[in-house]
Amino acid sequence: MGNTFFYDFGKAAFATLDMVLETDSPTVIEAAVGECCKNGKIDRDPGGWRFVNIQQIPLEKGTVCCRFPLPKRPPWRKGGLTSPLAEDEIAPFRYVEVSGKCRVKSLQRNEIFPAEFHDEDAVFHSSNEKLDRVWEFCKYSIKATAAFGLFVDGERERQPYEGDAFINQLGWFCCCADGKIPRETIDYLLHTPTWPTEWQLLMPVIARDYLLYTGDHESIARWLPVLQDRLLDKWVGSDKLLYTDSRNPKDIIDWPANERDNYEFGATNLVPNCYRVGALQAMAELTGNNSFTEKAQALRLAIREKMLVNGTFVDSPGSNHSALHSKIFPLYFGIGTPQECAGIVKSGMACSVYGAQFLLEAMFRNGMEKAAMELLTSDKERSWLNMIDQGSTITMEAWSNDDKPNQDWNHAWGAAPCNLIPRCAAGIMPLAPGMSRFSVTPHPADIKEFFIRMPIAGNRFIQMEYSSGNAQITIPENSSAICGGKELFPGVHTVKF
Repeated sequence: MGNTFFYDFGKAAFATLDMVLETDSPTVIEAAVGECCKNGKIDRDPGGWRFVNIQQIPLEKGTVCCRFPLPKRPPWRKGGLTSPLAEDEIAPFRYVEVSGKCRVKSLQRNEIFPAEFHDEDAVFHSSNEKLDRVWEFCKYSIKATAAFGLFVDGERERQPYEGDAFINQLGWFCCCADGKIPRETIDYLLHTPTWPTEWQLLMPVIARDYLLYTGDHESIARWLPVLQDRLLDKWVGSDKLLYTDSRNPKDIIDWPANERDNYEFGATNLVPNCYRVGALQAMAELTGNNSFTEKAQALRLAIREKMLVNGTFVDSPGSNHSALHSKIFPLYFGIGTPQECAGIVKSGMACSVYGAQFLLEAMFRNGMEKAAMELLTSDKERSWLNMIDQGSTITMEAWSNDDKPNQDWNHAWGAAPCNLIPRCAAGIMPLAPGMSRFSVTPHPADIKEFFIRMPIAGNRFIQMEYSSGNAQITIPENSSAICGGKELFPGVHTVKF
């Protein structure tokens, strides 16, 4: 017998746990840590890869200080990374339960957060309470999942993937200007590519984004030979299209597979070819080599010739089906017009939390900001607010456990709003390396007022206070900005949009 002590830290974090317990005689107590709660207790069978661990801990009489004994090689992992910031194993948990003949004197959760990340550097608040909740949720997710020194995919595997890194890096740079974790993640992925065709093709785009936010030309020069290989030239046919039919690379479209909106695969597919256009464009920007621009244009024309049927993009040559993804990616990568990609708004969130990055960014950039903002602030099943309502404090791998039963609850690829709000809603986009030149074109839809503070390289900050089309913008030293059709230089400016 004995008491059961329950404690809620408020948010999940990758951490260790130190306990001070007091007993009147030698005993064995049970301690549990977990990230899911059910009926006021830790959910001991949360399913999938939602974290829970239960230990029997022997105690001597008196006051005992002990660390919760997390296993060194947890069975829920596939041998992924350990944290370079912690001496012992860490795990994501929010709740603690202690049961038995003891008294809990204190609990100390030793949270592993990156030293480079400072909460006060990035600020956003607005006249829309739902949007503010989504921002804080996603900002914390970027911070909490950086415990491994690289951008990883979540607790289940703890390893970098290009698709995760693309979204994670954008969110990171909207909150933290330090380039160490992004740089080391790119180093890792260029040495260890993963299997999806589209994600290998993302590497030039990721490198281009890295340069725009950091100004680190030295790393780009070092990466260029491998980035060239990520264009997958050997898989290109005589018709300029990409044909991948092996396990590595293999077209993924979206993940999990049930998020593909019934995509019809062929020998060559629209979505990876769109990614290749983006990769070629990124290489042109990184190198200044016009041959990449010419290849991108040739591929753009080939896509339109083979997969634009009666004014609508189809999934693959010969298909009559147009999944949501066959509307998103031609629009996102500048291959199709909004008219040719019509139906995006009607389809809603018919894609994964990963696909949401491309869907919402394409909508914001193409006059659909009102519908995009409705999806950002929705509390329906497939929304960030519903992730919160399900009990998660870090973005999930999927919209719900039903959508991906084996999901974990700490996937930063689900944190797209952390970059969509600054880059699209507030409209702060880099134009030159190190943010030495950027544009400000707000697309706040029905949001009447907002304030944003964003860190950039060189310990500098961009600030904007927006109210119904009027804004006061602070341009930092060594930068200029295109705002309202004018180029502005360091100082405080009043702009009407």
